[in-house]
Amino acid sequence: MKADRLVSILLLLQSAPRRTAHELARAMEVSARTIYRDIDALCAAGIPIHTERGYAGGIVLAEGYRSALVHLGEDEIRALFVSGGSILADLGLGANLDRALEKLRGGLSDGQQRVARHTGERIHIDQRRWNQEDPPVEKLALLRRAIWDDRRVDVRYEDRSGTATLRIVDPLGLVSKAGVWYVVANTEAGYRSFRVDRVRELRERDERFARPADFDLDTYWRESSTYRGMRLDPFAFDLRVARSALAEVTSYWRHELLDDAEPPLVRLYVPSLEIAVHQALAWGTAVEAIEPAALRAAIAERARLLLDRYEAVAAI
Repeated sequence: MKADRLVSILLLLQSAPRRTAHELARAMEVSARTIYRDIDALCAAGIPIHTERGYAGGIVLAEGYRSALVHLGEDEIRALFVSGGSILADLGLGANLDRALEKLRGGLSDGQQRVARHTGERIHIDQRRWNQEDPPVEKLALLRRAIWDDRRVDVRYEDRSGTATLRIVDPLGLVSKAGVWYVVANTEAGYRSFRVDRVRELRERDERFARPADFDLDTYWRESSTYRGMRLDPFAFDLRVARSALAEVTSYWRHELLDDAEPPLVRLYVPSLEIAVHQALAWGTAVEAIEPAALRAAIAERARLLLDRYEAVAAI
């Protein structure tokens, strides 16, 4: 779009004493004639631009004319240029982020550009957990478009038990939690959150919906996350954990370090006794369940069943 190009040209002119028309044409992927027309449009809008002839000439933005970009502090620039845009890439906006940052970079002074470059070289944010599957990019892109346009969608959703349902929902927002995407929607039963990776089919409808005037995505997610944390963490149990396994044991579930002696005593919070048994067995001899007694009994029972099964196989 011409407006985007005019802003980009202005930012490029701010970042250097002068630019040639051919240099700007290459950057904008247009002809030099188009650049001259754009310069005329900027001048008509009151931007103080002039051309200088000769070997060292070019298109020049009047000295002293700068946008608010030059007033950005170092920490503000670092906040913009920290490396890692995987969340926006999930939504199909990664390339747009790169172009936007390049436009911003063009409007920075030499010193500010050094800060931006150093930040990208020194800090990278990766939102994904280890071995996490790739996000459902196509579904996220469709949901993003539906949310922008306030369009209803048909969803075939499969819950954690494997039960599939067909729904017509009003998508209100997308939330990424530890690399897992959720769509927050208005349904016949009220506001609900659905994991996008459990959406099996998705279709945008032609009809639009009226976005609730009192809905605030940040507030909804904060309150629902608090409730979900209370609802999903009802079972607490204590483990003695080998120091070498402490990082692994505490990497996912909510936990407290009760005693840092050898071996450390850790309290974990999980949704159920069954999950506690599964986790304790998975960690093997690196942990010892201490409390509650019901957990120790359940682990022992599960271990006896496993022993019986595999001893029977070995005897064949």
